[in-house]
Amino acid sequence: SNDGGEGCPNIAWALVNDPDRGQVLQIEHSSAGQQAIFYIKTGAPQNLSVYAGGQVKFDIKTISGDSNYTMKIDCVYPCSSGDRSLGIQGQDDWEEVSIEVDDLVDAGLSLVSVNTGIVIWASQYTNTIFQIDNIRWEDTDGDNEPEDPQIEYNLLQYGKGNVSDVINPSSYRCAVDYGNWIYNAGVVEPAIPGCNAATKIPTGTPTKIFPQIIGNALDKNVPTHKWWGSIPFRGEMRVGDVNDTAHVTADPIRARVSNKGLRVMGLPGGYRVLGNFPQYNGPEPFAEVFDGVALANSEYSNMEAFLENFSDGSVTVRWMENQLDIMDATFIHGSPYIFINVYRGSLLLRTKASDGAEKGIFHESSTGLGIWTNVAGIRNNFLINSDEALDKRGIASSEITIDSASKEYTLTYLPNVVGIPDNEMVKFFEDNARNVVSKVSIEYDVDRSNNSVTVNHRYEDQNGNPVETIAGLHPLHWKHSSQALSPFKIRSARGVIRFAKTTSFNYQIPFVGVLPFMPTIENSMNLDTLRSLVTEFIDGGESSWINSTDTYWSGKAYGKAAELAAIARSIGMEQEANQLISWLKAELEDWFTAETDGRLDVLKYFVYDETWDTLLGIQEAYGSHQRLADHHFHYGYFVRAASEICRVDIDWCSDENFGPMIELLIRDFAADDDDEMFPSFRNFDQANGFSWADGRADALQGNNNESTSEAANAYGAIILYGLIMNKPELVDKGIYLHASTGSAYWQYWNNIDGYNNLGGDYDNFPQGYDKITTSIIWSSGADFATWFSGAYAHILGIQGLPSNPLILHVGQYSDYMKDYVALGLSESSNLRPSGLIDDQWRDLWWNLWAMTDARSSLEDYIDHGLNYDTEAGESKAHTYHWLHTFDQLGQLKVSNELTSDYPSALVFEKEGVLTYVIYNFSSQPLSVSFSNGKIITASPNSFTVEKD
Repeated sequence: SNDGGEGCPNIAWALVNDPDRGQVLQIEHSSAGQQAIFYIKTGAPQNLSVYAGGQVKFDIKTISGDSNYTMKIDCVYPCSSGDRSLGIQGQDDWEEVSIEVDDLVDAGLSLVSVNTGIVIWASQYTNTIFQIDNIRWEDTDGDNEPEDPQIEYNLLQYGKGNVSDVINPSSYRCAVDYGNWIYNAGVVEPAIPGCNAATKIPTGTPTKIFPQIIGNALDKNVPTHKWWGSIPFRGEMRVGDVNDTAHVTADPIRARVSNKGLRVMGLPGGYRVLGNFPQYNGPEPFAEVFDGVALANSEYSNMEAFLENFSDGSVTVRWMENQLDIMDATFIHGSPYIFINVYRGSLLLRTKASDGAEKGIFHESSTGLGIWTNVAGIRNNFLINSDEALDKRGIASSEITIDSASKEYTLTYLPNVVGIPDNEMVKFFEDNARNVVSKVSIEYDVDRSNNSVTVNHRYEDQNGNPVETIAGLHPLHWKHSSQALSPFKIRSARGVIRFAKTTSFNYQIPFVGVLPFMPTIENSMNLDTLRSLVTEFIDGGESSWINSTDTYWSGKAYGKAAELAAIARSIGMEQEANQLISWLKAELEDWFTAETDGRLDVLKYFVYDETWDTLLGIQEAYGSHQRLADHHFHYGYFVRAASEICRVDIDWCSDENFGPMIELLIRDFAADDDDEMFPSFRNFDQANGFSWADGRADALQGNNNESTSEAANAYGAIILYGLIMNKPELVDKGIYLHASTGSAYWQYWNNIDGYNNLGGDYDNFPQGYDKITTSIIWSSGADFATWFSGAYAHILGIQGLPSNPLILHVGQYSDYMKDYVALGLSESSNLRPSGLIDDQWRDLWWNLWAMTDARSSLEDYIDHGLNYDTEAGESKAHTYHWLHTFDQLGQLKVSNELTSDYPSALVFEKEGVLTYVIYNFSSQPLSVSFSNGKIITASPNSFTVEKD
């Protein structure tokens, strides 16, 4: 701030009078010899690309002391030109200094985001007084006025915050990496004609991508992610094009939507374990047909595909050619059925071969036909049915022509991969094949007596009436349900799918609970040590608290500061806590307002894209614009940090202030069904019960999700915000999302029933996969890997960040957790966190280990000492606090064994002693009941910790 140096005893500045120049700036270094610099900085980084080829100029005069000077220009930490020695300047009188801008760019300066006009200091720091004057930037014409391009934009107001309706072109960035790639430009194609690698300024106009939607989908907000997310993004895949990899994964059905129609495979037949990557391993993935069957049209072979309709558990694809409707296909998650309507031409059913070793007919009736294929060891059995007589021509060939009066059909995948289906199976599935399901409604209900969640799947026709169908229940569903099941089942990507004849089913899942931070327990730690670690963090200054302006890394920094602010306040460090909260407010207010001094910002603002019905943060990170990737991760960190501000200053989060902006972020990744601006539950897939990271979902194995803990952080943050602001509908939504995330984590990422040797259908991992966990879930498989590293510490550690009490689901099962930690640390030199190499997250692993064996983790932490690098979202004070707190509390009790009637009430157990931890967000005492009969009155707006 412009305080004349009051905040820094080693440097001071003031405006003084020069007899010839008038007022000039005088800067004085003290005798302390400590590093101190003077800078002129803006909170709104400027695009100074117009000065490429120009100069930075100023006049300088030494009054006393050493005349060697150093300067630099910054472009938002850590972006900088680096220190530039000026040598001796102004030793005898005023002297003009001129620095070539291109030299600064060559040294690392990005002209599109300059936030310091100048940074300068006496090189020796000590006993030097100097004056500077006439600081300016000049372009190649000697003009020092920057261009001010006119940008037409509107601000959408939300309380005191706002978002823009367009991206500032000055925000565009690019990178050169075997091509020129643009970012910060919205939902666009990644390639750009040119890119200046030094300035990161692209050349050319970004190519916008528009949703592939039509019909009923036009009346809804554009959906992304899901198990069919490639449809609105990509539409059809071109047959034979190796760049068109997307597959729709209804599981057990897997399909490729192409310009010729639809290639259909049963996922179970081709599911293989290849190393650490269980996956669908089908040959010739870009051909029209190979394994399985293809559905095509007799008159049209170069069609476009569009999203025509969708629901919580279904999707309808429409094929068109020359603006004519050709045919539809409706997929139902978990279902064996695809419902097909043909509007022009005849339906063609193609196979790789004619009748013989790779294809044959196993069933024929007046309204149906059964076809088997067996290609490259992948067995499939399909039925095609109509309500009327089925006209079947060429059934022995590789192209069967199918017609009926209605031209409405059902293709059925039969759950048998070893031979010909028996008559009982054929009848069971065929009898219900023409009960057409148009949509699946998925609803949730939270029982506040124990915070368990009931999820209901309901199958409906086009008028909303119930339809009796054969539903496929995935392991998360049938393991938590009392639904009557048929004898028919099949092992697929998530485990064994069980089939049931029903109009609906429901299942119940437990909720772990969340806390705003971990409590500071009396006599659990050395508070002087903790205070010194908080002070060390504070003294590092704001530039050390954050090193990015993109939505992901900024969010992580804000989450880290929020945790530390809460801990500091809990030990009486009010000044330090308030300093962190003030910084968080300033940072988030910068993000939450898109305009500065009447000009659209360049960095740190949000844009509402009405084409894609989404909120885009500038800067983009990891495809958060082009792929709409990871919004729940990125924005979840913002909501978590904002919730801590709300906890201590609820007025900041009021409707008149920034509450509407916080809720806008929530709505982007977890909107309600009737939201006017966003699709419901963008990232969260209600049918599968977990989240997807990728909006485009166009990889060969479908969509993917890596860190369940970052998803839980986002959904837990919704709960915190809802509790603080007394918004029960948000609390219930957060509980649903958090509970489902945790339950899916234990079923699909960790295979907890397989670990506990329940065997048989309860073992979700395929035979031959030898790990107790995986890290990335794909639509058609899983992968023991990360996107950035093959180190076990990262592969397993990524499920433990950010380290906070919104992700306690990862530590639910103590015995499993011990083996999980052992595997994660198996590449450490001493099998402990202290033996990990730098940047393998020692602190996160101490924290994870503490959730199952805090004493051993704490001993390793003490032995190693405080000389280690922190993970980007972690602080040393937080790790110290976490380890000592878990050492006192012990292990989290499994949520379905001991529940409470309050979302922020948890129970821990150590050596048979239970400790109840409650944070009461209300301003009144609160009676909290536990399922073991314990009742505790919790103090208002604070923790209550009680042992039993």
